[in-house]
Amino acid sequence: MIFYIIPSPIGNLDDITIRAIDVIKKIDFLVVENRSTTKNLLKKFKIEKKKIFTYNDHSNKTERQNILEQLNRGLTGGIISDAGTPLISDPGYKLISDLIIKNINVIPLPGPTAVVTALTGSGLPTDKFQFNGFLPKKNKELITALNECANFSGTSVFYETPHRILDSLEIINKIFGPEANLCVAKELTKVHENYFRGTAKEILDKFKANKQLVKGEFVLLIYFKKTDHDYSIADKAYKKLKSKVPIKELSKIVSDLTGINKNLLYKRFLSFSKKS
Repeated sequence: MIFYIIPSPIGNLDDITIRAIDVIKKIDFLVVENRSTTKNLLKKFKIEKKKIFTYNDHSNKTERQNILEQLNRGLTGGIISDAGTPLISDPGYKLISDLIIKNINVIPLPGPTAVVTALTGSGLPTDKFQFNGFLPKKNKELITALNECANFSGTSVFYETPHRILDSLEIINKIFGPEANLCVAKELTKVHENYFRGTAKEILDKFKANKQLVKGEFVLLIYFKKTDHDYSIADKAYKKLKSKVPIKELSKIVSDLTGINKNLLYKRFLSFSKKS
């Protein structure tokens, strides 16, 4: 009993692998997110029609059981996403987990994924990175996620939607300013593929100057510059004013005085207050 995880192109259909085509041809059924997208792919590569099961974010245990029954009957299947590698910010985790528990031989194929494609073209550090799916919708949760990234010593990768990209850049610029080095990868492998690199403000200015750029699918990559700040003045100010000025307000005052990011100062002062 074999079940394949089959990557599909993230934009340019010619990026599908020879192995992926061969596997699709030989298996008995496909598990897909969107029937029409998969049918177009099959048509493009002249692959005969397959038995298709739909599996998406709303699928439940009954549908997973149905797929397992097909495999128990001796059929061979595979899951394919609308774009990229299945399970990466994509439905399918629970299905694969269930199949592994039932001792189904799950075979993942290597192939296209927007995360790695964007990372390698970003110009940001690639030796250490983390992928966090889509940025949170609510500002409070977004700020929390960004603060966590600021403490990470590598590149953080997110997916972002066209109707939220401007707001997210605004928040990143407001909180971190030039401390955050960004790359926004747009429409990867497609006709209008583009990479925008720089600070949040620099990229924001380009998008605001040409609203046509704020269309398509985006991958947002962030690397926080590790600057060796001289905190001596900041620390002296904290010791003198900690009992008189709230930490949040003190962070802003000292930031204006020293040029050190207020967010970094707030974290530093907060750690001091917890120790005292």
